[in-house]
Amino acid sequence: MQKNILEQVLVFDGAMGTMLQERGLNPGDCPELMNISSPEKVGEIHKAYLQAGADVITTNTFGGNRIKLGEYELGEKVYEINKKGVEIARELAVKKNKYVAASVGPTGQFMKPLGDKSFEELHEVFKEQIYALSKGKPDFIILETFSDLGEIRAALLAAKDVCNIPVICCLTYEGARTLTGASPSSAAVILESLGASAIGANCSGGPTELFSVVKELCINTKLPVLVQPNAGLPVFEDGCVHYPLNDNDFIDDIKPYFDLGMTLFGSCCGSSPKHTRALISTLDNVNIPSRNNEEISTLASREKVVKIGDNYLPKIIGERINPTARKKLAQSLRDNDFGILQKEAYEQINKGSHLLDVNIGTHGIDEKVTMENAIYILQQNIDVPLVIDSTNPIVLEAALKNYHGKALVNSVNGERESLDTILPLVKRYGAGVIGLTLDESGVPNDIETRLEIAKKIVKKCEEYNISKKDIYIDVLALTVGTDTHAAIETLKGLKKIKEELCVNTVLGVSNVSHGLPNRNKINKSFLSMAILNGLDLAILNPLEENIIDTWESSALLAGRDKNAENYIAKNIKASKKEEIDKLSISIETVKNLVVRGSHEITNIAQELLDKEISPITIINEGLIPGLNIVGEKFEAGEYYLPQLMLSAEVAQNTFTLLEKYLDDNESLNGKSTIIIGTVKGDVHDIGKNMVGVMLKTYGYKVVDLGKNVSKEEFLEAAINENADFIGLSALMTTTMIEIPNTIEYIKNKLPHIKIIVGGAVVTKDYARLSGADGYSEDAVGAVKLIKKLIECRSEDEKII
Repeated sequence: MQKNILEQVLVFDGAMGTMLQERGLNPGDCPELMNISSPEKVGEIHKAYLQAGADVITTNTFGGNRIKLGEYELGEKVYEINKKGVEIARELAVKKNKYVAASVGPTGQFMKPLGDKSFEELHEVFKEQIYALSKGKPDFIILETFSDLGEIRAALLAAKDVCNIPVICCLTYEGARTLTGASPSSAAVILESLGASAIGANCSGGPTELFSVVKELCINTKLPVLVQPNAGLPVFEDGCVHYPLNDNDFIDDIKPYFDLGMTLFGSCCGSSPKHTRALISTLDNVNIPSRNNEEISTLASREKVVKIGDNYLPKIIGERINPTARKKLAQSLRDNDFGILQKEAYEQINKGSHLLDVNIGTHGIDEKVTMENAIYILQQNIDVPLVIDSTNPIVLEAALKNYHGKALVNSVNGERESLDTILPLVKRYGAGVIGLTLDESGVPNDIETRLEIAKKIVKKCEEYNISKKDIYIDVLALTVGTDTHAAIETLKGLKKIKEELCVNTVLGVSNVSHGLPNRNKINKSFLSMAILNGLDLAILNPLEENIIDTWESSALLAGRDKNAENYIAKNIKASKKEEIDKLSISIETVKNLVVRGSHEITNIAQELLDKEISPITIINEGLIPGLNIVGEKFEAGEYYLPQLMLSAEVAQNTFTLLEKYLDDNESLNGKSTIIIGTVKGDVHDIGKNMVGVMLKTYGYKVVDLGKNVSKEEFLEAAINENADFIGLSALMTTTMIEIPNTIEYIKNKLPHIKIIVGGAVVTKDYARLSGADGYSEDAVGAVKLIKKLIECRSEDEKII
């Protein structure tokens, strides 16, 4: 029933914050507290949207989690505030036969490795809030304005753990990606696989800025899609902040969405009941087309979706992250050194792997912790989906919790214990699963028995409501060294699996040549034959000589490369890709390792020191140029926050090592002192924290005053630290006005200090009108800005 509701055309309400301000909410006050301190004022807002015709009103509980409320010393009022918020809305909605969406916003904290919060911690925080909301009996839970897939996954799973209320998942985007780099296509695939009832995008600028994002969502999911844009981008005029799109302008900009086949509409920051009324009036005269999306198999990383099936290229799973019989890799894992693992991942992707198998099973380690750390590191700078390779359910769950994509689990088999312990994890975390055709009796020699095991696995998957498109059967390649008919039986099995079970197929290709000389010859031929017989995923070593050439040509000849697009793209102009193991150890190596975010860098830096290369040379010719390239990639949209932060981390580790070797007359570039903080009344600090990390990485002294910092505190710190710069941040429109106030106050006392500003709602024009010396929209830009200001000869020069 609820699913049918969301498939109807529904109009959600608009902004809550600006309406609360009109009713007495002061900058720095807790909006959610008004649910119990001024419920009648919250109710007035709901009434206004209902009178405008909204089908769904959203509760005033966006920041109602323990972490956010704790910033106002209200952490113990989670239950009271949230339950009351739903009750206020529900009492009014029921009278008009309308619906209530219980709002859940992000915590403002990053999960590991970007931050210090674990999946378990955030999961518990969201469980507490959503449990309270559920007691008010809303029609939907809406997770909105999330910028991190990891956090919204934790919230969605929390919701499913405490109630059966449909969950709508909305992320906010900066251009084509979220702050942490999630693409709309990945968000669609991952959230649908986890059991969301609808997905969407909110905030993120006006309708024009969000259109391409929402179009990509619609293409990649069959779920209902919701869009809630802002009333344009905020502007600063006459000492006030406002949003430029009135109701008519908003409707003009949102009309292209009506052709996308979506059913759920609303508005966000800067909107009002007028926008809601205009939406409803317009939609009354619109016929929404249906979406007929293709039913396909997918796996996804945070950034990239991999499509699998007969109409797509067979895909390669790189097998080299496996410590079995690899002493160096095994020892590095025991030493908690992930440099070799990163190198293996990078090389396999460079050679053409579409997926990476991750197996860290070796003696002498805590396998659960090691797997968690491997997942943390790999998903920061590896953009292909991961295959989690373990039969230990504890290890598997640790990986699946912390992986922000849709993974493939390797593997289950026909044994009852395997099916009953692994499949619930596959279902819970929205993964795909490899089914091995073996059971308690081992691997059957005949293909008929293996087919029966495959049927058993598929049937059990269906009992757990795991779709056939998420099942990958491995009919098992046995060596022809002991049975010359083994390959023929395997190839027969591939065809039977595809014809009779209609699921995907996977093989460990190199198993066929075990124990024989010149294995590469056999592997290449077998790969070609397997692709012709319906192989979808090939587990192999992509570094093996000419194996990728065989894959390219075989996919073409088997009719799996439409219009020979892949073959032509790979062979018109072969590009020579640089590999770390072919690099001589040099300053250039340091630069490249910074760009890759490789933990190998400290070992390389030590080798260079041993060769008597000066630390300041390594810094100025290796680390700094590498960081500059990372910054360029970030600004170009090639890198996102995870890659940026990983490169900053490895560079900072190397700085720490090299500083020990600096002579007294040597110094790092940029030893200026910078005071940073979020202005008074603003309790958001994610962007400010990133700026601090990047500035420290470049060698600047950073004094972080934290959140909700008064102009007096900024001034005092600047005087005490003899600071050269002050950086002011604001995320909320209600606190933006503190920027010009703070600048004026400080400049009256310290006229020559340079003040830079930034934050989600701050624009270049606003910075200029505020009297700032410089503006940056992100952490990378802040580093460049400081450098430019240092180079300025005139104390009065500004960079806006």
